[in-house]
Amino acid sequence: MVQKKNYSRYFIILQEDEKGFAIASDKPPTGYVKLEVKNNKCKVSYYVQNLKKETTPYFMALVSGKKNGNKIIKVGELNIDDYGRTDVSHEYPIEDIAYVGLNVENVIGAAIVKLPDKNIVPVLSGFLTTDVPKWKEFLLLEGKTRVDEDVSEEKNIFDKYEENIETAKREENIIVKEEDSRENLAEESNVTEEVIKDEEKVRTDECVKNEPEVIEDNKELKSEDTDDDVKVRLEEEAEQKVIEDIEVINEHIDEELFRDKDDLPKGRTGEFFKNLVRDYNEIKDISEIKRCKWYRIPIKDINNMRGLKDYNKYAVIYYPMMNYYPYIRRHGYFSLGYKCDRDGKLKCLVYAIPGRRNKCDQPYGGKSGFVTWVPCKGKEDEGYWLMFYDFRKSTILIPVK
Repeated sequence: MVQKKNYSRYFIILQEDEKGFAIASDKPPTGYVKLEVKNNKCKVSYYVQNLKKETTPYFMALVSGKKNGNKIIKVGELNIDDYGRTDVSHEYPIEDIAYVGLNVENVIGAAIVKLPDKNIVPVLSGFLTTDVPKWKEFLLLEGKTRVDEDVSEEKNIFDKYEENIETAKREENIIVKEEDSRENLAEESNVTEEVIKDEEKVRTDECVKNEPEVIEDNKELKSEDTDDDVKVRLEEEAEQKVIEDIEVINEHIDEELFRDKDDLPKGRTGEFFKNLVRDYNEIKDISEIKRCKWYRIPIKDINNMRGLKDYNKYAVIYYPMMNYYPYIRRHGYFSLGYKCDRDGKLKCLVYAIPGRRNKCDQPYGGKSGFVTWVPCKGKEDEGYWLMFYDFRKSTILIPVK
């Protein structure tokens, strides 16, 4: 690993090494180690999920090769929460990783291990090279940690995306709900539109009960009505007419804009996300979501979702869907949507899993954000369960009922 810039970042994808440490049979443990080099400092970050909490500890480890010789450096103990996750960072001088004289250039891999009686039991491991050495036989060294509490740089949108998607899957906690306007929510699906229409009807009925009675087209008013009441009512009617006219205009603009979908999403961020899906086929059978461009992501087995050399593609497309493999394997694919705003800029990501509109096909009963169902184009009994994700704020968007 050679430093060529003042700032560099490397990811080591961790995969299951030995069985028996998963939090559930259908949720294999996964994770990554991120090495960020900047200003002669190296920040080492560990993220792990779906790891069974046990009485004996897990340990973070780095694997050294090249000039430093073949060594395993025990960085420190890994504390797992009740949901099988951890997210921890440490910072070191680039030439003294874990304070054992290890230069970051000589890090070739990382692991999560158990150390019963000083024996090495590999739980998760990953390497920067495809030529994986017999690292379990390397000399074990005791390193030190220093928790990084001073780093306060603002994270970019892709750093945020990596963080804690599993939070949304907590069955006993409330999923983060993005407060959005009803107009934006209504765009997401016909299902949501129906909910909002019902809500509007209830509110309208309540308002009608409290309004002064109007007799035959407002030609005659009860004595309780004042001139101000009439003026307010007429202003509200005029305002509503303007809103309706604007919506018609916007619909026309949307149609004009989306005649050429090949250029969407637009902008620098759009180019980044378009580059991630160049190898996938665009699909057009999900027509319920406005201003959304869809791609089919084929999955033959769960190994297709692991070990990608392109980390950005892994983090955006595959990693968020790892825990949904039991639902994905029934159909052999899932879909990814790029939902744009009226200017053609990427607004949010949409993950779609095929299925019927019933609980057995809804991923985890909707507890992880898949709460919207839409039918396939021309079909009423086949469709997709959708999860909307704001990649800028790292939040799952849930239609508020």
